[in-house]
Amino acid sequence: MVIIIKTRKIFNSIRAKIFISYAVVSIIPLILLTNILLNSLESYYVKEKSRSMFRQANIISTNLMVRGFINDSSGIKDYVSIIGGQDFERIVILDVKSKVKFDSNGIDTGKSYAKQEVIDALGGQSSSVFKKSMNLAKVVTPIKDEKKDEVHGAIILTNSYDDINNSISSLKSISYLIILALLILILTLSYNFSGLITKPFKKLLVSINKITDGNVDEKIDIKGNNEIEEIGTAFNHMTEKLQQVDESRRQFVANVSHELKTPLSSVKVLAESLLMQPDAPKELYKEFFEDISKEIERETTIINDLLTMVTLDKNENELNISETNINLLIESILKRLKPLADIKGVEMVFESYREVIAEVDKTKISLALTNLIENGIKYNKEYGTIKVTLNSDYQNAQIFVIDTGIGIPKESINKVFQRFYRVDKTRSRETGGTGLGLSITHQAILMHQGFIRCSSELGSGTTFEVSLPLKRPIHDNI
Repeated sequence: MVIIIKTRKIFNSIRAKIFISYAVVSIIPLILLTNILLNSLESYYVKEKSRSMFRQANIISTNLMVRGFINDSSGIKDYVSIIGGQDFERIVILDVKSKVKFDSNGIDTGKSYAKQEVIDALGGQSSSVFKKSMNLAKVVTPIKDEKKDEVHGAIILTNSYDDINNSISSLKSISYLIILALLILILTLSYNFSGLITKPFKKLLVSINKITDGNVDEKIDIKGNNEIEEIGTAFNHMTEKLQQVDESRRQFVANVSHELKTPLSSVKVLAESLLMQPDAPKELYKEFFEDISKEIERETTIINDLLTMVTLDKNENELNISETNINLLIESILKRLKPLADIKGVEMVFESYREVIAEVDKTKISLALTNLIENGIKYNKEYGTIKVTLNSDYQNAQIFVIDTGIGIPKESINKVFQRFYRVDKTRSRETGGTGLGLSITHQAILMHQGFIRCSSELGSGTTFEVSLPLKRPIHDNI
């Protein structure tokens, strides 16, 4: 239940993050773009207003020159009254000495202007000032006789910034309404889209919860050609592996139970047989006790192999690494197993191409190679051959164990390293096998970061290839 609750929290958190991310990514650029557009429009309005005011100032300047009003204050006043509909807040006309000849507000008439923009205008240069904070739009332009190229005065036109502000404010209101509508649309789409993205994960969550409850055969169906589908495929692959592990566990328990029960059943049958024959001869007792001893020895072998397998399976199990002469190790194994080979007349051949020194756990590698060679003897034909070859490159030692035995069927080659797996159960029991030897060998070699491969042909023999690193891997703690 705790896992389910935590997973739901993670799922909701992922959806919220996706939703917020899409919303932020969509809204922030929209707001920035709107501000840029409004600023651009404001600049455009300022330029247009500036052109309009300069155009009006030039018209006034031309008319004043044409009508000869530049030095006639009453004429200027009459003319300005005529164009009063131009809607300027203030018109100031100065003569060439920067003296105010006319001020529509009547404040500065007769005064002198010594401002820089007036000096520039009397020098023939126009200028403009637009200050939003002061609500001011002003242009200053010279009154010029174009034919004689002479400046006779200057005109100052002043207007408010209100028309621009009103236009921008109106556009802002419209923009904010559009942004609000788009915001609602984006949030709605983001929420729905985040739901679409997280929907497969929700399916995954349901499947995980079912697996948590023990339904390891659970599958998830996610369609589409994207990374989420790959997650679904990986999940299904994981559940298949879990099923295999669960099946292996059940099979392992069943095999262990069967293997341990068989010798005990034999012992029980033999003991009950003796109890039912109180007057049995001494020879029969001796025979039965020998059989009981063999079954107990077989039970002990199974238990010892199981303990070895459990030890190798432990994650904290460490390798007792030492520099080992693999040549001498193989020779000692062959010498120890020679009596067993002589019983079947099996010839053992050892070929070494060079001296091989490797950093290995001598005990575990000795156990692994002993199992391979001993199997080669047990499942060999009478007067057959076992050939062990040893070679190496700069990184790995290569060991081949080749026998001329009964071989392994093609369909069983990939299963020989499974625990308790036997190709021929009857023959295996006759030879005293427990079905754990190759599993122990496989695990011991994997602990050294090596590998083992099997190839075989039924009736012709079997080859096991072993590769072991010469140097201890840095990450060898398994």
